[in-house]
Amino acid sequence: MRMFPSIRIFVLLVCVAMPVVCMDDHVAATDHEAIADVVEHTIDSPEPNESDPLPLIAAHGDHEEAAVADFLASSECCVCDSDRVFLISTRHLTADACRAPLVEIPFRMWRIDCGSTCEINQNDYLASLSPDRPVVFYVHGNRMPVREVVSRSAMIRNRIRMRGARGPIDWMIYSWPSEKELIGVQDFRLKADRCDAQGLYLASFLRQHVQACVPMAMIGYSFGARVTTGALHALAGGTLSGRQLPEPALTGANVRVGLVAPAIESKWLGGNGYHRCATKNMDELVLLYNRRDVVLKRYWLLEKIRRDTALGYSGPTVFASRVDGTRLPVRSRDCASIVKLRHSELDYYQGGCNAGVDMARLINGIRQISF
Repeated sequence: MRMFPSIRIFVLLVCVAMPVVCMDDHVAATDHEAIADVVEHTIDSPEPNESDPLPLIAAHGDHEEAAVADFLASSECCVCDSDRVFLISTRHLTADACRAPLVEIPFRMWRIDCGSTCEINQNDYLASLSPDRPVVFYVHGNRMPVREVVSRSAMIRNRIRMRGARGPIDWMIYSWPSEKELIGVQDFRLKADRCDAQGLYLASFLRQHVQACVPMAMIGYSFGARVTTGALHALAGGTLSGRQLPEPALTGANVRVGLVAPAIESKWLGGNGYHRCATKNMDELVLLYNRRDVVLKRYWLLEKIRRDTALGYSGPTVFASRVDGTRLPVRSRDCASIVKLRHSELDYYQGGCNAGVDMARLINGIRQISF
């Protein structure tokens, strides 16, 4: 293999000092304690031997770009030092959409830097937003303990950065109550029921970004995709569990959306679907699905309706039009040959599927809000 350029080696040497720490799924903790624990364990880790990075990188692959991306994807260090990373949590709020507070929602927020974290005020965050800095929302899937949210999002973020996302970006991690609580399909039904409340919460937060004229992209995985499209639907005035946001509907937000293995009914984004208003706030949709996914194959068990199929299993079907009446641009790929039978987010970002490329292109195409 050819030697890496000195600048690339420097980035790797800096980032290798911040390894991702794996935590036990069953340890309970608040968001603040969990995030602080991740940073504390990272800081306390022994310093690496400076002669180690190159052999480690070389072990990942034969091509420099793939090797660098694979190595940095496992690090919580920011690939681009002009980026800002935030986390907003609803894990302390009710998961019942019928009782969800929709006025002055008491979100909790943190700013996350390489090696440090601090809780911040929502108003201070909103005041720091700029139309020149796009915000990319990452919405995780089911069975994601709070202790793993930061490290997983860092892996996804770094994959996207190393695949070509350009310019300074504000990354927003949306952390919702998805820890494993029940067994089998009962747990999935419980989390599916929670998605409506999460869609309403997220819609309220998105509304503040739209009013600030901040361009946005959203990346959702599995049930996180369900929360994502539900939020865009509610923002446009749609109902979730019979409830709407108290403020007037907003459309034309031009949000660019990436859905990975979405656990959403395949026709929900159609003209008569449950999330039919979501496309009124979409500029483009990237859909990565898997026709061999053994989990999404059994999606129909959620409602026990045989004809129900998941969008992440069936691939593109029908979509409602955008706010101007034009057809929604949809770029889709079946990643079955790479992901095979698994329902695994990280598998989509590896090998031939290479979701980081799709998401980087999606983010690079962000444009201003249309109203």
